[in-house]
Amino acid sequence: ARDPSSADAMLERAHQAAEQALAELRTVVRGILPPVLADRGLAGALAGLASDCGVDCTVDVDVPGRCAASVEATTYFVVAEALTNIAKHSRARHAMVTVRRRGQELSLRIEDDGVGGVDEDEGSGIIGIRRRVEAHDGRLVLTSPPGGPTTLQVELPCGL
Repeated sequence: ARDPSSADAMLERAHQAAEQALAELRTVVRGILPPVLADRGLAGALAGLASDCGVDCTVDVDVPGRCAASVEATTYFVVAEALTNIAKHSRARHAMVTVRRRGQELSLRIEDDGVGGVDEDEGSGIIGIRRRVEAHDGRLVLTSPPGGPTTLQVELPCGL
């Protein structure tokens, strides 16, 4: 109240510091192997994420055997981030997560019936997903025309 002009600058710095702290916390959390993968396997872990999603979400997993733990963890975190984005931004009524294993490749498809228009350059969520996928020599294709729907297709080598 004593100095409104410097209060705006101070609030901006505090906001930036909070955003940076949240980004760092997300990085730490994403680096931890979720115990739910060991306890329930990939299908059970993804079903748990879907049940916590703020949007009605269907999960269809057909992955015989296990992939490398790091690949399963990457899949888990990609789905977690994507479902968070869907719940927060898409205005979708329904989402679907489909996971298939084809030989030595894991295919992950996440789609929603929301408003679309996702711009990868507008936020860190999709960029973080892309970095995580590419760290495993995987591929990510995002399709999100204005008006929807949005589809995130990920291909990951299964590893041993």
